[in-house]
Amino acid sequence: MISIARCNLSALVLLTAMVVCLGDSSPLLGDPAASSSPVYYFDATHLEPTDVRNPQQVRAAWDTLHLIASVQGIVNRRQATLFVRFAKHPDDFWFDNLREQGNWLADRPIQKIQSIDELLQQFQNSLAGAVVYREEDRPTSNLASTIAGVEDRICLRYDPTPGSLYHRAMDSKLAFTANVLKLFRDDGSPLFLGRAGQAIDDTGLPGIPSTGSAKCDAYLWALHRYGKEGGVSPKYLAYYIDAYWLTQPERSSLSNSTLTNHDFYIANRAFFFDLNMWEDDTPVDEPSQPIGADLRTLKAILRSTHDRNAGKIVSMGGFVPWLWKYTDADGHSKHSAVPSEWQMAKVLSAYNTTVDADALGCSAMANASFYQHFPRKERYPQNRRPTVDDLKAKGFIDTEGRVAPLAYALFYMGDYDSAAWLTHHAPLWWRDPARGTIPCGWAFNPNLDQRCPHVLDYVRTHASQQDWFVAGDCGAGYLNPSMLESPRLDPEVHDGVDAWIEHNLLYYHRYDLSITGFVIDGYAPPMGPRVLDAYRKFSPDGIIGQQMPPLSLHGDMPCARMMIDLDGDPKQVGAQIAGFVGEPRPQFFTMRTILKSPTWHKSTMESAQAAPNGDRLRFVDPYTFFLLLKTHLQQAK
Repeated sequence: MISIARCNLSALVLLTAMVVCLGDSSPLLGDPAASSSPVYYFDATHLEPTDVRNPQQVRAAWDTLHLIASVQGIVNRRQATLFVRFAKHPDDFWFDNLREQGNWLADRPIQKIQSIDELLQQFQNSLAGAVVYREEDRPTSNLASTIAGVEDRICLRYDPTPGSLYHRAMDSKLAFTANVLKLFRDDGSPLFLGRAGQAIDDTGLPGIPSTGSAKCDAYLWALHRYGKEGGVSPKYLAYYIDAYWLTQPERSSLSNSTLTNHDFYIANRAFFFDLNMWEDDTPVDEPSQPIGADLRTLKAILRSTHDRNAGKIVSMGGFVPWLWKYTDADGHSKHSAVPSEWQMAKVLSAYNTTVDADALGCSAMANASFYQHFPRKERYPQNRRPTVDDLKAKGFIDTEGRVAPLAYALFYMGDYDSAAWLTHHAPLWWRDPARGTIPCGWAFNPNLDQRCPHVLDYVRTHASQQDWFVAGDCGAGYLNPSMLESPRLDPEVHDGVDAWIEHNLLYYHRYDLSITGFVIDGYAPPMGPRVLDAYRKFSPDGIIGQQMPPLSLHGDMPCARMMIDLDGDPKQVGAQIAGFVGEPRPQFFTMRTILKSPTWHKSTMESAQAAPNGDRLRFVDPYTFFLLLKTHLQQAK
């Protein structure tokens, strides 16, 4: 993801076994029984213009989103039942598209729900109770989402103010109000005190010693209560900011509270957390805790999840909440944003956990619990890959098998390792008039079909002959692959390379992929021979890395190092690319762009080819690029 490298801070704040189903590694492929049942539709767009400087508006919006996400996750667990319109874009595009003739929702009636009261009334039989938390006990907002998934409870922030959503829900006297779990004591004091030398709490787990951190105690209480045999998922984790967001909502928009993202993880009974990844720093939300307590707690969560998932790959949604916590942007922490991202990836990778990286600023995504039931195809074949004969016909390879002395340039069009980012941008880029006129190398991580299968289906079924697809960083999920090798951070965690191979083979087969467009090593060691051997099994046509030789072969797999990230005015970027062209010989340029449109790429290509030496530039698709590179390197042996 490398979130900050893709655009500046102010812009981010403003953006406010092969042929098998994925089975338990991905949600259902669609439920035919739902085909005639209504889709319940709730319009929440009135929340979008919430004044984040107004505490009353902010809390009312937070409460509404958290309640909606919990209801939606519960009722959408088994089939697509409740759709929430949160943002006009992209929610309207996808809802309208899915209702087109012949599409998934075309034959389902739509029943609109006009209010929160009606929402609770409609789904009261699906709601087993409520879980209530205080915003002052910040991590308990995440505990509430964990408990909502495991116990089918709606999430309510305690608010004694007359007319608050808490009072409206509780005064409804619906069945769920008779079964309330409070995450604070009867006298209103915190349940978790973080007193070293004492037990975490007195609610049934008295034997667990306190960490000295109220925050960490809360998560360990939830882990002991809901981990192991307690019903929490071994396959999904959710890393989203807790109620600390309410202390500084003005730093960004309501959408970046990421409460809209909770529904999918509640539906899939994920464990929610918000913890610092650094062992040498205390978090801004609890600076008095013992140093490294957050990280030790996180490792306990990761280890528990890894073991319960039998060492298979775990999917975590979310990202370092860098604008509020754990980076120097918070005014307390000493690490900057990109290093914090890399530290996150390093730690998670050591426990076989990938990141579905909902980073600022397009961090919000609604309705993933609904979309997860979209009926994916078993396979999505790409365009026919080019052959050596095709490249000879184009003049790229001569009759003796030598690559023509031209400069071959490849755009890695990223970063789409987040379902939220992909859901937002795919409709924009697929309506761009330049798409289909230039070779596009789209780096869409295939594992995003866990949350947005409809998007991957759409881009594949509406692809042109110029649209080509590779896996983004770092395959079927973002992790540091070298951290999968033994020995690991935790010496008792066994080697994860084979689990990574198995995981990727499934996704690469389904989406007809054989190139990995970018591997981010971050703070991890470079990939060694064993990890590169693993990539040969599912990515035989090529791989681009961060820490590897500029151009090389590993066996018969061509490898390249990412040269540069590109941003800015197309004329200036085009001139920059043309400046890479040297004396006539085969040259290979790998360049990364982030959230750039086809029009931007086309303008950049034209500018580059019009610049000095640009007549020797050839912008090619990923499969042409790597076949030329492979041919050249084999000739050079």
